Amino acid sequence: MYILGVRVDNLTLAESLEKIESFLTGGQQYYMVLPYAEFFVEAQQDAEFKNILNKADLSLTDGFGPVLFSPCFGEPLKGRVMGVDLIFALFDKFWDKNSFFLFGAAEGTAQATVDRLLQEHPFGKIVGMLNGFVSDDVAIEKINKAQPEILLVGLGMPKQEKWIAQNLNKLPSVKLAIGVGGAFDFISGRTRRAPKIIQMIGLEWLWRVILYPARWKKTWRSVVAFSWLAAKSAF
Repeated sequence: MYILGVRVDNLTLAESLEKIESFLTGGQQYYMVLPYAEFFVEAQQDAEFKNILNKADLSLTDGFGPVLFSPCFGEPLKGRVMGVDLIFALFDKFWDKNSFFLFGAAEGTAQATVDRLLQEHPFGKIVGMLNGFVSDDVAIEKINKAQPEILLVGLGMPKQEKWIAQNLNKLPSVKLAIGVGGAFDFISGRTRRAPKIIQMIGLEWLWRVILYPARWKKTWRSVVAFSWLAAKSAF
């Protein structure tokens, strides 16, 4: 289905893992996106970004807003797949089968994320990590040296999606690349995640405004701008 011209796959997390497993056993390269409300707003202004989203092999919404408005665009989405939950689910399922590389966030954040993941699976196949403040050449060299099969890219949107689209073919070992946004910050504990009840009722935006008021512009785009565009398009 399409929301504001952006394709979204209507799958649960469990169904998505089955799809991902087929990617990892195939002989091609795939990439996956996790659009939340701000993605849809950005895509209205950035044709290149919109095209990258629509060409993704798997697109699962990470936002409550798209799920809420989805019936207006054809069918209700089964739910959201948040980046943090997806990473834990991927590691739980593939930790001993496929190798991982974490690329993005500030210095030390990827390492803290790795430490957290390895608490549950100490022998997980994490072959490398790298902060997001390096040149493309350095990143490509490091990733190719590590030879991962699953690449998690946390550079923020739209940078991470554009980076994957431009560089995936230069990373021959990578079977699946995923833009995971700020998931490393949450998993590492650098950013506090909203309580489960707040997540369930879709008020994470309010939680973020209270804890991180400097990010109000991002919240405005995710809540007000998206809701306005979705309502105008639907009705």
